[in-house]
Parts: sequence; C-alpha cells; structure tokens
Amino acid sequence: MRATWMTKPRTRLLLVAGIGIVAVFGVLVATKFHYVDQKPAFAVGEEYFSKLEQNRLDEAFDLYTEKFLQKKGQDWQRTIAELDAKAGGVTGFKPQSSMSAPATLHDGSLIPCVLIRYQVERAQVISDEKLTICSHQRDDQWGIAGHEITRSDTGEHFEAGLTILEKKIISTR
Repeated sequence: MRATWMTKPRTRLLLVAGIGIVAVFGVLVATKFHYVDQKPAFAVGEEYFSKLEQNRLDEAFDLYTEKFLQKKGQDWQRTIAELDAKAGGVTGFKPQSSMSAPATLHDGSLIPCVLIRYQVERAQVISDEKLTICSHQRDDQWGIAGHEITRSDTGEHFEAGLTILEKKIISTR
C-alpha cells in the first residue's frame, strides 16, 4: 500500500503550519484596510458646488467642518470671493476622481475621509479643485475639512485645511 501525502505526518504538519501562517498574515493585512463609504462625501461635494453655482457662498460655507471654519474660515471665504470676482462664479463642476484617505487624529484614532477631485468651470477659467471631506468626529455627519484650488490658466494654487499629498508609487508610462 502506497502512502499518500495526507498520511505522512510531516506533510500534514507543514500543510497546517502553512495555512496558519497565511491566516495570520491575512488577519494582519485586513486590519490595516478600512472601508470608507464615499457616497456621503460625494453628496457634500455636490451640495457645496451647487450652492456656489447659485451664488450662495454663506450656505456653501456651512458645509465646512467647525475646525476648518475656526482656523481658516474667514480667510478662505475671502479667497473664494476674490476668485469669483476675478474669474467669475461657478458655472459647472464635474467629479474627476476620488480616493479614501483616512485621517489620524491626535489620539491615534482614524476618521474616514475622502479626497474628491473636481473640474470646476467658472465664467472665465477652469480650475482643478480637491475637496477633503471627512466624517465629523466619527459620526454620520460629513463636512469639508480641506480644499485646494489650482487655476488652469495661471497655475495659481490655493489651499487651506486638511490637504492630502498624493504620491505615485508605480507608473505605467
């Protein structure tokens, strides 16, 4: 009678050890990934730019987080108003891409954030704008925690609040 691989004790031990190692590695990797539902962030971005289209700047600013407004609110509102005065108000917007970007708080906990890139049309210029939209203190309400604007005509760049540095790791060009 021939011995099969399942009847050899050493083979069984190696098989069980291999499965155990893969399981432990899987658990460790899984704890490093966090699912972030991007729908609430997209809803905030849509509402924000819709209010800007309707020239309702004060209502649009209600969509920023309290922390953002406390630190940068007046300066940023002035920046947006000056941009609108120079380049015209928002006439259209289109989301270009998005990515999950969890932010780490001072206590080490994570809050879900989403970085959404928009192409924004104003009367006289198109701009690339990034909104960093986060859950307020880990509850169901979302708000804009950071905003970046890059004008396509001059390359002029404005930013305030929580901004995300994007790095390319692999390029296929």
